[in-house]
Amino acid sequence: MIRLILAIFKMAGISFLIALLLGGAALLFWNAAGLLSVGTPWASDVCSMSKTLCHHPEYLAYAGGVMLIVAVGAKLGSLANN
Repeated sequence: MIRLILAIFKMAGISFLIALLLGGAALLFWNAAGLLSVGTPWASDVCSMSKTLCHHPEYLAYAGGVMLIVAVGAKLGSLANN
């Protein structure tokens, strides 16, 4: 039982970290898409890697939101077991 609770705590932390990373990536692609018309070199490099994410950074934001919900659910689930 203790191992299960510790695993859920770890899952909540990892899910929160993934949510932050996805949110940061969404912000990066959103900023790059805005600066692409100006001709910023790093923005063209970022958008050349993934045109879909550059045109639709909300896909990453949606995934980050889902992972945040998973993290909160895992944390609440672990608190309910105590």
